[in-house]
Amino acid sequence: MEAVSGEYGSEEVKRAQLQSVLSNLPVSLAANCFIASSAALLIYDERRGGLVFAWLAGTVILNVLRMIYGLKQLRMASHLAPGKALRNLTILAFIAGASWAPLPIYFLDTIESRTSAYIVFIMAGITTGAIIQSLAYWRISVAFGGPILLSTIIKLLMQGHTVDLVVASNVFLLMAMLIRSAIMSEAKFRINHTTTLQATELAASLQHANEEVQKANETLKRLATTDPLTGLPNRSVFNQMLAGLIHAGAPVSLALVDIDQFKAVNDNEGHAAGDQILCSLALFMLDNASEGLTPIRLGGDEFAIIASGPECATRLMHYAITLQRNMKTLRNPAGDMNNVTLSVGICVDEGKQLSASELFADADRALYAAKAAGRNCIRIAKGQTETLPKSA
Repeated sequence: MEAVSGEYGSEEVKRAQLQSVLSNLPVSLAANCFIASSAALLIYDERRGGLVFAWLAGTVILNVLRMIYGLKQLRMASHLAPGKALRNLTILAFIAGASWAPLPIYFLDTIESRTSAYIVFIMAGITTGAIIQSLAYWRISVAFGGPILLSTIIKLLMQGHTVDLVVASNVFLLMAMLIRSAIMSEAKFRINHTTTLQATELAASLQHANEEVQKANETLKRLATTDPLTGLPNRSVFNQMLAGLIHAGAPVSLALVDIDQFKAVNDNEGHAAGDQILCSLALFMLDNASEGLTPIRLGGDEFAIIASGPECATRLMHYAITLQRNMKTLRNPAGDMNNVTLSVGICVDEGKQLSASELFADADRALYAAKAAGRNCIRIAKGQTETLPKSA
């Protein structure tokens, strides 16, 4: 507990103490005025003097001033320095408590008097009430209640009667118990609020850590499923997607794409030139891909295109032709070689219920057929459709 009640969050704890004191202040001051009025009426009923009403007026005026100050502080609580505001409220509480000190000094006779007994009871009661209302910050309650009880004790001791001395000792014990209770209550308030602050900070820290973990997981997932150079899905996505479509029985077509003479580009122009061509092809693929067409980089200069849905074979064919046309507009970075061209092999699952490996193998054979035919052309898996002309 000692570690919890240290300096951790002290400014926030003081702000909470100030908020608690200010929220209780209107009720405390209203009770103060009511009890002061009751005491004045009791004394007037026995003494018939007007001095007690002068005291009552002074007490009420002081409470009104405290109320005005408290309401002003309450409106500005979030912007105030809580330590300074608490000190000011403590000073005002002491002045208010001192204003009660004349009551026993001037109007308390021997305790055997009925009015005197009432006065002692009132002084003890208002002090107890003030301390109960200020359990979050003991200095305010003690600053108010201390002068009240001390003046009562001093007056009783001055009376010198046995009964007065007994009552004075009881009032002293009450004051000691109330002060101890106030100090312990503030300590508990500080511990509870500090624990709440720590729990809130821990929750925020855990939430932040969870968000970081989620971001890290998303990054890892992206790295695991995305080709870092081109930004296209990678082979892992290809395997899962193709297997999933075939397992679902969806219409599917597959194209495998190779960049012609890509090794020569890397050997003669360097890998930076090769990377530029790969990124350009990926950009062409993304720009021209419609719904149901997924371009993928398998590795090196090997790409794949998965087409699914109605008329997937026709859409895939048009897509492959568009890619070839776009790539013909791209020259090698050095400019001393022919335009970049593509070889494409396509396989269509025409209701034969081919497996993923069979579909891939047929598309791969069609790709090799395109290369064997002189590259820069599209070939369809054997037995499916006619060969497209080289100029397509």
